[in-house]
Amino acid sequence: MKPWQNEQPMTTTPRIQRLPEDDDGFFPDDLPDDPGPQAESQVSWPILIVDDEPGIHAVTRLALKGVRFQNRPLELISAMSAHEAMEILRSRDDIAVALLDVVMETEDAGLELVKAIREDLQNRRIRIVLRTGQPGVAPEREVIETYDINDYRAKTDLTRDRLFTAVLGSLRSYDDLMTIEHSRRVIDANRRGLMRIIEASSTIFRVQSPTDFAQGILDQLQALLFAESEGGPDRPLPAGGFAAMDDSGTVTLLAASGAYAHHRGKSLEDVVDPRSRAMIDQALRERRSVVAEDRYVGLIAGEHGGTGVLFIDGPVSLLPPDQELVDLFCANVGVAFDNLLLKNEIETTQRDIIYKLGGVVEYRSRETGNHVRRVAEYTYILARAIGLPEEEAQILRMASPMHDIGKVGIPDSILNKPARLDEAEREAMRRHAEIGHDMLAGARSRALRVAAILAYEHHEKWDGTGYPRGLKGEEIHVYGRITALADVFDALGSNRVYKRAWDLKQVLDYVREQRGRHFDPNLVDRFFEHFDEIDAIRQRYGDGAGGADTA
Repeated sequence: MKPWQNEQPMTTTPRIQRLPEDDDGFFPDDLPDDPGPQAESQVSWPILIVDDEPGIHAVTRLALKGVRFQNRPLELISAMSAHEAMEILRSRDDIAVALLDVVMETEDAGLELVKAIREDLQNRRIRIVLRTGQPGVAPEREVIETYDINDYRAKTDLTRDRLFTAVLGSLRSYDDLMTIEHSRRVIDANRRGLMRIIEASSTIFRVQSPTDFAQGILDQLQALLFAESEGGPDRPLPAGGFAAMDDSGTVTLLAASGAYAHHRGKSLEDVVDPRSRAMIDQALRERRSVVAEDRYVGLIAGEHGGTGVLFIDGPVSLLPPDQELVDLFCANVGVAFDNLLLKNEIETTQRDIIYKLGGVVEYRSRETGNHVRRVAEYTYILARAIGLPEEEAQILRMASPMHDIGKVGIPDSILNKPARLDEAEREAMRRHAEIGHDMLAGARSRALRVAAILAYEHHEKWDGTGYPRGLKGEEIHVYGRITALADVFDALGSNRVYKRAWDLKQVLDYVREQRGRHFDPNLVDRFFEHFDEIDAIRQRYGDGAGGADTA
């Protein structure tokens, strides 16, 4: 057990005595009366004096009276034993320098304290000046080689000036270490901040809709500003926030959290107080973020017409490096918002073209209505019902109107024949699956590549009796299986040139009957599980006309 681990009462008030005239010659100059402990009224440098001789504490205080370093005074703290010093060091980690005696409770109490400071407390910052009145007990070279100390002084050699030099040199070393440590912490914090920026940016780049985008950037911004906070009186969490977009002069909340959560979709004028509105107007006018101690407004500025703000109501005062990181995040958000707008525009254009091409088939077949639109919605519902990811289901929804595109290569005399087709005509009609596939195969667009699969396989049957290749079961791509069920369900319930629409009960009985024959059994089960959704689409876009053949 170390000497300072013994159960001893901790001395809080140093015992001050006058130094005897024959005491080792320490500070041989005559000294004034001891002024007592110094009262510190400003930020100071904590210096720990560890010695079991009260006179040493007194003369050390007198020698260092009035000393300042970098315009800051010294705070002198006394410990009469290694045990007492250890208790002080455990309770505070801001001690800059320790003036440490070797022989106290035991002959090596000071040396054991050095080991405890460096190893047990893992304190590498504190500068340790070892002072001894008995150099023979702890030879200088041996001590410096063995122990992690910063200076070694014999008390007989330690005059006032030498003590002053030793303390100021140690303080300078300590200050340099703290500066390096602070710089490292700043670098680490900036690195963590940059990683959060990268992670946040990569997350929002994956968002598909403007509303999800707005909610995503709001969540990410709050995570950046409050990443290391768990709330509490010293660091409360934000009251809330919102992401708002400027649409033709009207700023509308697309996403919100906390106290603002119930204001989604409202105009900014109906939500914020005058001070917050003034900050938001300033951000929009000056094209920059605006920060106060209790709220933050970040600007989202896209180059292609999108402008918005991120507002956080909370204790968000930022240091300049943090402000730069958050501004970087907002700049990335602006880029992401631009990309989202362009992507949505491209997808909207692509979807319009696909619907128009699907409509061409309806027009050539002398059919009216929304067959391709209904089939698109049915395929989306079924795709989600069997667990396909949202993005994949959306692609399938976009591609499905092209399932019959191959009919553009079928003669009108066959396509619009009001009677049953003969065998040759039936074979010609069946060629539309291969024609559609050949038209779309090799396209770079993912939607068109999916459409090529649908065109080729939506007439294949689960039992292998379909065409054009007679695929069976899971040999048929899941996209083809989904579209087959959606297409036949809609076709049977729609009027066409060669037949009248079946009533809904007949159609549903047919779907049940064809479970495991024409249709994937699992898809049929999911179809009936989600029939309320499917029927809602049928009624919304229903008009009694379809656009699929049952050849």
